[in-house]
Amino acid sequence: MAGLSIRDARKSFGDTEVLKGVSIDVADGEFAVIVGPSGCGKSTLLRAVAGLEELDGGSIAIGERDVTALAPSERGIAMVFQSYALYPHLTVRENMAFALRIAKADKRAIDEAVRRAAAILNIEELLDRKPAALSGGQRQRVAIGRAIVRAPQLFLFDEPLSNLDADLRVRMRYEFAELHRALGTTTLYVTHDQVEAMTLADRIIVLRDGRIEQVGPPRELYERPANLFVAQFLGSPRMNILAATATGDGAATLADGQRIALPTLAAPPAAGTPLSVGIRPEDIDVGEAPDAFAFTIAFVERLGGLATVHLRRDGLEPLACQLRDDGNLAEGQALMARLPADRLHLFDVQGNSCVRGRAE
Repeated sequence: MAGLSIRDARKSFGDTEVLKGVSIDVADGEFAVIVGPSGCGKSTLLRAVAGLEELDGGSIAIGERDVTALAPSERGIAMVFQSYALYPHLTVRENMAFALRIAKADKRAIDEAVRRAAAILNIEELLDRKPAALSGGQRQRVAIGRAIVRAPQLFLFDEPLSNLDADLRVRMRYEFAELHRALGTTTLYVTHDQVEAMTLADRIIVLRDGRIEQVGPPRELYERPANLFVAQFLGSPRMNILAATATGDGAATLADGQRIALPTLAAPPAAGTPLSVGIRPEDIDVGEAPDAFAFTIAFVERLGGLATVHLRRDGLEPLACQLRDDGNLAEGQALMARLPADRLHLFDVQGNSCVRGRAE
């Protein structure tokens, strides 16, 4: 195994700059997930690591080797694509063994590698079938098995679950996590799905418009987003954002004039400073309280035991709130709710997070 180091990676297609000086370190044995909206450059970056795209500037090292100018076959990587890319005329066994056969590996070593990978992925009974006889999930396991038999220093995954249905994606996320625990191979995984990122990653790399917005463990990014983009990209339902104005005494007024307490900040904003106030749907407190104020239920999304309740108040942006569903929530119903100061996220006019003070 080996770590990955990307330094100042730059890539343009014509006049469009796709990567704008990206630097990333992935530790030996780490599962790192690059996440971001479509067109942010995440797949281009992964293909550059694989050697399928040539960088215009910057460097890539795997372990102690600078691989920037090396061919894909010389980099010690294995890549799993969104489309599986299986050979339809070959059996599962032959698909998994293909790269080792091309490398003229010993036949006994090939057979052992295929059997070991098949056992890890629980696909031993599929070895003599052809891809047409497999389900989508089985094909994805075969594609992963083909990567495993190469015993790479680095696994690269390019949105491997995007072609699967919702239920199968959930099961395959669990299997990816189990696979990484079993093998411990350094992994760089690309997805646009923030749920995949949150559930799989040791660290998440949030990319937007060819630049890194924030890097850190999933919980850190969820609880302490660096800016508005990260705050709203991670989390489902997304973070609520309300316009506010600081009053200079540890509080702020919302757009409708409602006063709310603010968390303690390292540099409290002066009176009149515009702010964006964020709160996660699960952090809104519902019920009578001295600092609660009135809302109307506009819409209820029932999800079994939970409900996402959309709250309306004249002069404010709608708020999404997550509650246990007791069956009594109804559209048009009045509801008192509060925004606890210690659960608020504050952002300045540039969209950057305001640093909390030590009293927090």
